[in-house]
Amino acid sequence: MSTIKEAIEDLFNNPQLSADEAINRHFGPDFRQRTNGSWDDRPTFFARIVHLREIVKHATITVLDELVDGERYAERHIVDLVRHDGERIRQEVYVFAQRDPDGRFARIEETTLILDNQQETP
Repeated sequence: MSTIKEAIEDLFNNPQLSADEAINRHFGPDFRQRTNGSWDDRPTFFARIVHLREIVKHATITVLDELVDGERYAERHIVDLVRHDGERIRQEVYVFAQRDPDGRFARIEETTLILDNQQETP
C-alpha cells in the first residue's frame, strides 16, 4: 500500500528511479488528481512530475495526520521543496485519496496552502 510520503520520496529523492518507474510504483494506470479544484489525468500528472523533477533538488515531507480505511486514504502534510536555484517552497497539503486493488493511488484530491508568505507554487 503506497503512502503519500513514500510516493514523494520516490518521485523527488530517489534518482535511481526514472519518473515512469516512480509513478508506476505508486499510481495506478487510471490515476487522476484534483489539486485546488483542477483535475489532471495520468499523462498530465506524469508531465508535471517530469518538469518538477527537473527543478526540484530535494523534497522533505512531514506527515501531520494520516488515516487509512480500506481503499480510502486521508493525510495532511507539510512539503518543503528546495529547487536547484536555491528557492524554497513550503506547502501544507490536505489529501483525500482512493487506492486501487494493488494498493496504488487511483485518485487523489488535494488542497494546498502556501506557507511562509510565498505567492507562487512550482
